[in-house]
Amino acid sequence: MKLFDFDGPLMTTLRKLWAIVGASVLFIVCCLPVVTAGLSFTALYTVAEKNLKNNRGYVWSEFTGALKNNWRQALPAGAVMAAVLFVFEVDVRILKAFLMNGHAIGNLYVLVRVLQVLLIIYAVWVFAQIAVFENTLKQILKNSLLLMISHLGSSVVIFLLLLFAAAVIWVIPISAALMPAVVTWLMTASLEKVFGRYGE
Repeated sequence: MKLFDFDGPLMTTLRKLWAIVGASVLFIVCCLPVVTAGLSFTALYTVAEKNLKNNRGYVWSEFTGALKNNWRQALPAGAVMAAVLFVFEVDVRILKAFLMNGHAIGNLYVLVRVLQVLLIIYAVWVFAQIAVFENTLKQILKNSLLLMISHLGSSVVIFLLLLFAAAVIWVIPISAALMPAVVTWLMTASLEKVFGRYGE
Protein backbone atom coordinates (compact mmCIF):
# COMPACT_ATOMS: atom_id res chain seq x y z
CA MET A 1 0.00 0.00 0.00
CA LYS A 2 1.40 3.37 -1.02
CA LEU A 3 1.77 6.08 1.61
CA PHE A 4 -0.43 8.55 -0.26
CA ASP A 5 -3.21 6.17 -1.33
CA PHE A 6 -6.60 7.83 -0.92
CA ASP A 7 -7.80 5.13 1.47
CA GLY A 8 -4.44 4.68 3.16
CA PRO A 9 -3.93 5.44 6.86
CA LEU A 10 -2.12 8.73 6.25
CA MET A 11 -4.75 10.24 3.94
CA THR A 12 -7.58 8.92 6.12
CA THR A 13 -6.01 10.57 9.16
CA LEU A 14 -5.49 13.84 7.30
CA ARG A 15 -9.11 13.86 6.11
CA LYS A 16 -10.33 13.24 9.66
CA LEU A 17 -8.08 16.01 11.00
CA TRP A 18 -9.38 18.39 8.35
CA ALA A 19 -12.97 17.48 9.28
CA ILE A 20 -12.21 18.15 12.96
CA VAL A 21 -10.69 21.54 12.22
CA GLY A 22 -13.52 22.47 9.83
CA ALA A 23 -16.23 21.51 12.32
CA SER A 24 -14.49 23.35 15.17
CA VAL A 25 -14.01 26.52 13.14
CA LEU A 26 -17.64 26.48 12.00
CA PHE A 27 -18.72 26.02 15.61
CA ILE A 28 -16.60 28.92 16.85
CA VAL A 29 -17.75 31.27 14.08
CA CYS A 30 -21.40 30.45 14.68
CA CYS A 31 -20.92 31.00 18.43
CA LEU A 32 -19.72 34.58 17.97
CA PRO A 33 -23.16 36.18 18.43
CA VAL A 34 -23.22 34.26 21.79
CA VAL A 35 -27.00 33.70 21.66
CA THR A 36 -26.39 31.24 18.81
CA ALA A 37 -23.98 29.08 20.84
CA GLY A 38 -26.63 26.47 21.60
CA LEU A 39 -27.67 26.21 17.97
CA SER A 40 -24.02 25.97 16.95
CA PHE A 41 -23.45 23.12 19.41
CA THR A 42 -26.48 21.30 18.00
CA ALA A 43 -24.89 21.47 14.56
CA LEU A 44 -21.49 20.41 15.92
CA TYR A 45 -23.05 17.43 17.69
CA THR A 46 -24.73 16.40 14.43
CA VAL A 47 -21.38 16.51 12.61
CA ALA A 48 -19.61 14.65 15.41
CA GLU A 49 -22.19 11.87 15.48
CA LYS A 50 -22.67 11.47 11.72
CA ASN A 51 -19.37 12.45 10.14
CA LEU A 52 -16.61 12.13 12.73
CA LYS A 53 -17.98 9.03 14.45
CA ASN A 54 -19.77 7.19 11.64
CA ASN A 55 -18.14 8.66 8.50
CA ARG A 56 -21.48 9.71 7.01
CA GLY A 57 -22.02 12.92 5.06
CA TYR A 58 -19.78 15.99 4.85
CA VAL A 59 -18.93 18.55 7.51
CA TRP A 60 -20.28 21.61 5.70
CA SER A 61 -23.54 20.08 4.54
CA GLU A 62 -24.24 18.35 7.86
CA PHE A 63 -23.41 21.47 9.87
CA THR A 64 -25.45 23.90 7.79
CA GLY A 65 -28.28 21.39 7.47
CA ALA A 66 -28.44 21.05 11.25
CA LEU A 67 -28.53 24.83 11.64
CA LYS A 68 -31.44 25.03 9.23
CA ASN A 69 -33.36 22.12 10.75
CA ASN A 70 -32.95 22.98 14.42
CA TRP A 71 -32.90 26.76 14.74
CA ARG A 72 -36.56 27.04 15.80
CA GLN A 73 -35.83 25.08 18.99
CA ALA A 74 -32.11 25.58 19.59
CA LEU A 75 -31.99 29.34 19.04
CA PRO A 76 -34.54 30.41 21.69
CA ALA A 77 -33.29 27.80 24.17
CA GLY A 78 -29.70 28.93 23.64
CA ALA A 79 -30.57 32.60 23.96
CA VAL A 80 -32.32 32.04 27.30
CA MET A 81 -29.46 29.91 28.65
CA ALA A 82 -26.88 32.47 27.53
CA ALA A 83 -28.84 35.19 29.33
CA VAL A 84 -29.01 33.12 32.53
CA LEU A 85 -25.27 32.38 32.36
CA PHE A 86 -24.61 36.10 31.94
CA VAL A 87 -26.72 36.90 35.00
CA PHE A 88 -24.84 34.25 36.97
CA GLU A 89 -21.53 35.78 35.89
CA VAL A 90 -22.65 39.23 37.03
CA ASP A 91 -23.70 37.72 40.37
CA VAL A 92 -20.29 36.08 40.75
CA ARG A 93 -18.51 39.38 40.20
CA ILE A 94 -20.76 41.19 42.68
CA LEU A 95 -20.35 38.48 45.32
CA LYS A 96 -16.57 38.46 44.87
CA ALA A 97 -16.56 42.22 45.41
CA PHE A 98 -18.47 41.68 48.67
CA LEU A 99 -15.96 39.02 49.69
CA MET A 100 -13.01 41.30 49.01
CA ASN A 101 -14.62 43.88 51.28
CA GLY A 102 -14.90 41.37 54.09
CA HIS A 103 -18.56 40.39 53.74
CA ALA A 104 -19.14 36.68 54.33
CA ILE A 105 -22.08 36.63 51.94
CA GLY A 106 -19.52 36.91 49.17
CA ASN A 107 -18.69 33.23 49.68
CA LEU A 108 -21.95 32.44 47.89
CA TYR A 109 -20.11 33.03 44.61
CA VAL A 110 -18.99 29.38 44.85
CA LEU A 111 -22.63 28.26 44.79
CA VAL A 112 -23.32 30.43 41.76
CA ARG A 113 -20.30 28.90 39.99
CA VAL A 114 -21.71 25.45 40.69
CA LEU A 115 -25.05 26.53 39.22
CA GLN A 116 -23.23 27.78 36.12
CA VAL A 117 -21.52 24.43 35.65
CA LEU A 118 -24.78 22.53 36.14
CA LEU A 119 -26.51 24.75 33.59
CA ILE A 120 -23.75 24.13 31.03
CA ILE A 121 -24.00 20.36 31.55
CA TYR A 122 -27.78 20.61 31.24
CA ALA A 123 -27.35 22.61 28.03
CA VAL A 124 -25.24 19.82 26.52
CA TRP A 125 -28.06 17.36 27.18
CA VAL A 126 -30.63 19.77 25.71
CA PHE A 127 -28.83 20.57 22.47
CA ALA A 128 -27.64 17.02 21.92
CA GLN A 129 -31.27 15.90 22.21
CA ILE A 130 -32.40 18.57 19.78
CA ALA A 131 -29.82 17.21 17.33
CA VAL A 132 -31.00 13.62 17.74
CA PHE A 133 -34.72 13.56 18.56
CA GLU A 134 -37.89 14.97 17.06
CA ASN A 135 -39.84 16.36 20.01
CA THR A 136 -41.35 19.55 21.38
CA LEU A 137 -38.92 21.94 23.05
CA LYS A 138 -40.88 21.69 26.30
CA GLN A 139 -40.49 17.90 26.32
CA ILE A 140 -36.81 18.11 25.41
CA LEU A 141 -36.15 20.51 28.29
CA LYS A 142 -37.96 18.18 30.67
CA ASN A 143 -36.28 15.04 29.37
CA SER A 144 -32.85 16.65 29.52
CA LEU A 145 -33.24 17.40 33.21
CA LEU A 146 -34.35 13.83 33.90
CA LEU A 147 -31.48 12.38 31.86
CA MET A 148 -28.90 14.64 33.48
CA ILE A 149 -30.00 13.41 36.91
CA SER A 150 -30.71 9.76 36.13
CA HIS A 151 -27.51 9.28 34.10
CA LEU A 152 -25.06 10.94 36.45
CA GLY A 153 -22.16 8.98 34.97
CA SER A 154 -22.70 10.57 31.56
CA SER A 155 -23.16 13.98 33.17
CA VAL A 156 -19.81 13.57 34.94
CA VAL A 157 -18.21 12.56 31.63
CA ILE A 158 -19.59 15.75 30.05
CA PHE A 159 -18.16 17.84 32.89
CA LEU A 160 -14.74 16.18 32.72
CA LEU A 161 -14.53 16.56 28.95
CA LEU A 162 -15.47 20.24 29.15
CA LEU A 163 -12.92 20.75 31.92
CA PHE A 164 -10.29 18.96 29.84
CA ALA A 165 -11.04 21.12 26.80
CA ALA A 166 -10.88 24.33 28.83
CA ALA A 167 -7.55 23.30 30.38
CA VAL A 168 -5.99 22.37 27.03
CA ILE A 169 -7.17 25.58 25.37
CA TRP A 170 -5.88 27.61 28.33
CA VAL A 171 -2.42 26.06 28.01
CA ILE A 172 -2.38 25.81 24.19
CA PRO A 173 -4.73 28.49 22.77
CA ILE A 174 -4.32 27.29 19.18
CA SER A 175 -5.93 23.99 20.20
CA ALA A 176 -9.25 25.86 20.09
CA ALA A 177 -9.22 24.94 16.39
CA LEU A 178 -9.49 21.27 17.39
CA MET A 179 -10.97 20.87 20.85
CA PRO A 180 -14.66 21.70 20.22
CA ALA A 181 -15.08 18.91 17.67
CA VAL A 182 -12.79 16.47 19.49
CA VAL A 183 -14.60 16.86 22.82
CA THR A 184 -18.04 16.69 21.22
CA TRP A 185 -16.97 13.57 19.32
CA LEU A 186 -15.89 12.00 22.62
CA MET A 187 -19.20 13.00 24.21
CA THR A 188 -21.16 11.09 21.59
CA ALA A 189 -19.75 7.80 22.91
CA SER A 190 -21.52 8.30 26.23
CA LEU A 191 -24.60 10.21 25.12
CA GLU A 192 -25.49 7.93 22.21
CA LYS A 193 -25.57 4.95 24.57
CA VAL A 194 -28.13 6.80 26.69
CA PHE A 195 -30.17 7.99 23.71
CA GLY A 196 -30.17 4.46 22.30
CA ARG A 197 -32.21 3.33 25.30
CA TYR A 198 -34.95 5.80 24.47
CA GLY A 199 -35.59 4.98 20.85
CA GLU A 200 -32.96 6.91 18.92
